[in-house]
Amino acid sequence: MSDKPKKLSDVEKAQIAEKAKNAGDEVLRKLAEQHGVTEEEIRSWMHETSASSVSDYDEVSLEATEDFIKSLEYGATFDNLNYKRLTFWSIFGTVSVVLFIVGIMFMHEFNRTSAIQERFQQSIFFDIHELQQSDRARLESFGVVDPEEGIYRIPIDSAITILTNE
Repeated sequence: MSDKPKKLSDVEKAQIAEKAKNAGDEVLRKLAEQHGVTEEEIRSWMHETSASSVSDYDEVSLEATEDFIKSLEYGATFDNLNYKRLTFWSIFGTVSVVLFIVGIMFMHEFNRTSAIQERFQQSIFFDIHELQQSDRARLESFGVVDPEEGIYRIPIDSAITILTNE
């Protein structure tokens, strides 16, 4: 086998895996030497191309990190907290919630003052409108102003007519 790994296409890998499918360990070893790859690579190609079933593997190897082994012995994973990140997001979240609440309070105060101003303007308009109606009713009706002096009120249209006739 050479030190430099050989580049094989997917089609070539599938063909090698197919040849090794029903062959024994000896044929597998020869194919590995012939193509300059390891037996494990050919087995993985067989698995990738579904040329073999799981029962074709005699053993399974797993690689575990040191942290995984310690966690397995401890019975649970260790808490490795990033306190800087935890502090940052806690402060950021708190500030965001406070700003949101303050914003809602300002919007409420703005809407409340707007409603009060609008109500005030409507009440002034209503008072002016009411005064105009009462003045118009007084100008367009008959009535007594001062009974002791003998002063009476007549509609303005009638008064203009009388003055133009005289």
